Amino acid sequence: MIQWSLPMGWGFIAGRSLPRETTQTVVVGQLRDAIVRLNPGVIAGFDVNAVVEEIVATVNAVEGGLVRGNELVLNLLRGHKEFRDADGVWHALKVIDFEHPTANKLVVSDEVTITVPGKTSRRFDLVYWVNGLPLVVVEVKSPTAKSGWADAAREINNVYATEYPWFFTPNVFSVASDGLKLRFGAAGAPVNLWQPFRSTDDDENLSGQADVRRSVELLLSPSTILDMLANFALFDTAGDGADMKYLPRYPQMEAAHLIHQRVLEGGSKGLIWHHQGSGKTLLMVFAASLLLTDTRTESPTIILLSDRTDLVRQTSGVFTSAMGDAYFHKPATSQQLRSLLADDVRGVISTTVHKFADAGTNLSTRGNIIVLVDEAHRTQSAKSKSLAGQMRAALPNAKFFGMTGTPVRNLATDTFALFGEESDPDRVLHRYSVSRSLLDEATVPVMLDPHPVTFEIDDSALQAEFDQFADEFDLDDPDREALSRKFGRLTSVFANPVRIHTVCQDIVDHYLASAYRNGLKAQVVAYNRELAVAYTDKINELLAGFEASQVLTEVGKHERITAEVNISVSDSKDEVAAMRPYQLSEVDEEKQKRRFLTPDDPLCFLVVTAKLMTGFDAPNEGVLYLDKPLKAHNLFQTITRPNRTWVSPTGFVKTDGVVVDYIGLAEEVQRAVVDPTAKGASKGGGFVTDLTELVTEFRTTFARIEDLLADVDGLDLTVHGYESVRAINIFLDANPGAAEVFAKDYRLLARLYPLINTDKRVAKYRDGFGLFGSVYTTLFKKSSDEERKERLGELGPMVLEIINAHVHSFSVAASQEEALVLDAQGIAILKELLALVRPKPDKDDGADKAPPSAAEILDQIKAALEKGVEPGSAKYTALAERIKQLRDRIIQSAQDALDFLSEALRVARAIVDAEKHPDEAVVVLDDDHVGVLSRIIHDHAPSGLTVTERNLAEEIDQVVTRTLARSWDNADARNRGVRRATAAVFRRYMLKPVGEPYDSTVAYIEAHYLVD
Repeated sequence: MIQWSLPMGWGFIAGRSLPRETTQTVVVGQLRDAIVRLNPGVIAGFDVNAVVEEIVATVNAVEGGLVRGNELVLNLLRGHKEFRDADGVWHALKVIDFEHPTANKLVVSDEVTITVPGKTSRRFDLVYWVNGLPLVVVEVKSPTAKSGWADAAREINNVYATEYPWFFTPNVFSVASDGLKLRFGAAGAPVNLWQPFRSTDDDENLSGQADVRRSVELLLSPSTILDMLANFALFDTAGDGADMKYLPRYPQMEAAHLIHQRVLEGGSKGLIWHHQGSGKTLLMVFAASLLLTDTRTESPTIILLSDRTDLVRQTSGVFTSAMGDAYFHKPATSQQLRSLLADDVRGVISTTVHKFADAGTNLSTRGNIIVLVDEAHRTQSAKSKSLAGQMRAALPNAKFFGMTGTPVRNLATDTFALFGEESDPDRVLHRYSVSRSLLDEATVPVMLDPHPVTFEIDDSALQAEFDQFADEFDLDDPDREALSRKFGRLTSVFANPVRIHTVCQDIVDHYLASAYRNGLKAQVVAYNRELAVAYTDKINELLAGFEASQVLTEVGKHERITAEVNISVSDSKDEVAAMRPYQLSEVDEEKQKRRFLTPDDPLCFLVVTAKLMTGFDAPNEGVLYLDKPLKAHNLFQTITRPNRTWVSPTGFVKTDGVVVDYIGLAEEVQRAVVDPTAKGASKGGGFVTDLTELVTEFRTTFARIEDLLADVDGLDLTVHGYESVRAINIFLDANPGAAEVFAKDYRLLARLYPLINTDKRVAKYRDGFGLFGSVYTTLFKKSSDEERKERLGELGPMVLEIINAHVHSFSVAASQEEALVLDAQGIAILKELLALVRPKPDKDDGADKAPPSAAEILDQIKAALEKGVEPGSAKYTALAERIKQLRDRIIQSAQDALDFLSEALRVARAIVDAEKHPDEAVVVLDDDHVGVLSRIIHDHAPSGLTVTERNLAEEIDQVVTRTLARSWDNADARNRGVRRATAAVFRRYMLKPVGEPYDSTVAYIEAHYLVD
């Protein structure tokens, strides 16, 4: 690290050769020389030694704790402290030259000792000094040692900064590295908040020592350290909570500088696209701080704009600490906001977009008003009557910068056009992708765990019963239609008491078996406010039951855990009376959120329907139970709730978040995470993973361990006892390298297991997993207590429970992945399918023969493809890809089987068509709307259809296209208009606008017509 630092302007002086006593924090001679050199016009009137003594005394004071002491010293180093000269005149003296970093005395030293009488002396591996002040402390570990960068960070926090806090009052940041990874953070900050420092322009695959070297060159350059000191080390010491120091992640630093630069260049807008959960709100704070402290912006007004009040509270402490109340404004009403702007107030105004309603035009025509918009895809529209349109009319010359994790590009909203400068690549000023966020461990991936809730409904019996009811009460047609609409909606299905009980029981069972055991908490998203209340009551009822109390007793953390609801309840006189008891004041809501964020608090569930689905940063939320249909960016933002990093007080490291899906949103999730600017398909950089992939990885890894232990005589993986453990240990001891392979694979199993342990497909592995865990613990029996504790701490509480328990048997069977359970319709499709791919069936291929498995069907289709279509052709490649997608499907129900067969039949027909017409271009993946609609209608058409499917599809396409061309107030109104127009076409042809083929038609239209 020293060698990499020298070309950047650092001079090396060994720690033992520094001109300082080991009791001193500051190299006094270097500080004195710098003050004289940097203040030529005024220093003659000062007693320089007295100035140095005052600075050293401030450094050593540690007033009010380390964070406050650090804030005080850094303000002094920024030149904000005035000193009195011999004539009694006050001057702000320059201690560091920020404009010319290399004009300062730059020294890097190794083995720097600090000691005072009565304390154990400590030695810092590296210290970076600027003008004799220790701005950066570095602790390093060997790449070949067992301890890693996290151990180095803990030494800085728990030893150095605890025992010698005054050495860290001038500290800008500290660095921990093991030669393979490097992280930086504020001294004393939790290790999970220490971050890598890279560049978004660099190769994402850079790793190991090359990555560390690049980080040193970027982070430890004098310009970066002084930039961090001057502009980015912010504090919140003004509130009632714990004192906080904020340091930027590298994408925040890059983006803030780009916003600052664009404003100085006279630009009017820019789009910042950073992955959800990577700190966009704090980025706005850093950008505002840069703009406010630069005199070239001529005392600007910075508007921090949100569509929720949380942002106002989150940012107030930082600015009041930095600037005082006079420069930070939180207008409580629209009138107060208008008054601030009309009065030409400077500084920061933190407000919501809703306060710009009816603001009028030309409220302020200044050009140095900069609006930083949080979640820029919501409430931001180019339409003049929208809230955003009214804001732009009120501030016609303002500059607008949008921050979003989910830019939208559809007929209603185009975030790229609204905020993006045409000259920016893809109209994005700065991009921090999902993949970089995951690589940096700024966020964790999310696992999608489908728990579809199936139900059966007899349409004809239901209709007959309804007709009888309507006849008995002599209802006319309008009344019948109104009742049918009211009780035939999706709400009626969700509100069914049996369904509520089923879903809530599954939620409680899943949570107690997984997230709760690792100290994580849960959020539940219900369909509407009434159901949110109903779910809360039912979850609390189940949590008070015997089964739940047994788990709580076993875990031993709480006597009782609870759920609470968080919904929007207004003060309006029209508010439903039953909802009023659930209204939370701002203070009550903050208390509720703090309780949820507190690991030991029994509040473990928050049940919501719209609130807290965006903008609520809860790192300890491990699982989100989703029972509400959502689309596009709303869905994306909701499923990112559990993607924050977190380390529990017991040391459990959260590596993944889980979304349990009761709606069946897998396809919608894939649409939601697609990059609108990507060339070709994009699935969100690996952000969302289907649980099935984890199950497959678990099985594969388990099988590798089985193969490794194949030569252990008489080993029975269902017996978790001393003899089995001993037999495996004897084998591992006798085979060099086997123990390392075993340990590596077991750690992978242990990371996967908490995510999939509730899946029935892994139940049969539980005995073997427990046995392997016991073997794993014995591998470290010769290690020190600290090493053993660290190794086992990696596994998490849930896995340790299994290791420590003697598991014998479970009755839950793994689900079958390829069973085809078919009804008469399925058998008919299967016969047609087999006739296509196997024209000459065997003589004994009777109707009562057991149907082939999914794998056998696909093998036959693949054989037909290889026989009839030229390998290597575009048609062959496209059809082979569809067969591969089918092969990846899991079939667990009759409906799954029918869906599988229907798609297989379409592929088989395409193969036959390609074989018959080898020279013609065959549309394999049909993007033509009419063609696809025609196929949907054909697949579901009822008997007696009086029009050809093609004609009906063409009319639907024309009607929908005309409907979309109208000017709509919002997306919801547009979507309803499309559904009404489609229903009208169906009625014209005596087809019901319910059930099939209407449902599939509408689903296709919503997926493919309503986006660009």
